Amino acid sequence: MIHRISSLFGRQSEALSAQDFEQLRAQATILEQDARGVKVLQLSDGRIFKLFRVRRLLSLARIYSYARHFCRNADGLARLGIPTVKVVRLLHFTGSADTAVLYQPLPGRTLRQLAQAGELDNKLMADFGRFVADLHARGVYFRSLHFGNVVLTPDNALGLIDIADLKLYRHRLHVGHRARNFRHLQRLKHDWDMVATEAVQAFIEAYFAASDLSARDQATLRSKFRYLPQT
Repeated sequence: MIHRISSLFGRQSEALSAQDFEQLRAQATILEQDARGVKVLQLSDGRIFKLFRVRRLLSLARIYSYARHFCRNADGLARLGIPTVKVVRLLHFTGSADTAVLYQPLPGRTLRQLAQAGELDNKLMADFGRFVADLHARGVYFRSLHFGNVVLTPDNALGLIDIADLKLYRHRLHVGHRARNFRHLQRLKHDWDMVATEAVQAFIEAYFAASDLSARDQATLRSKFRYLPQT
């Protein structure tokens, strides 16, 4: 039985016993696991259960959990009008510091899936460039920004998934943060290898056209493109 408790951090958390979790797992499909066990499950109704384990005895996650951080990011992106997952429940395990979230996934296809299908064309890459520029202007710093975590929804809008590794600032990102974010974006070279050079160029030019950066900052960022064509 899941018991609802009050939270000092705004959203309520629900206690989940080991027995409850085993019953849940028995009726779900495992999407991701590692040596420590299950990480992500998909329920029969399509909802996603994501588990966050605390690896260290001394960790800030014991005070403000990874799952709560995930919820805060989902709520923050929603307030900004950026499509993302919809959290249904915030959970904590009885007898451990592990936490979890149950959420509705964001419908659509990832940019990686589109690239694999040969559908990531100049227009979509330009849209992606403007999307990243908008994220940066809104203070969204997403360390896990890559083709697999950006979704094209049925409404032809771009949104974010797997948002645990994300920070929301009250100010637009400065050029240093943007440069680090571009390094994250280029970390998976095989993603970019699937995209035509013209489409990559469309991404670059759309980003800078929408970013309202100084010529100096633009030059700084352009120099950070490892796999992208130089201009």
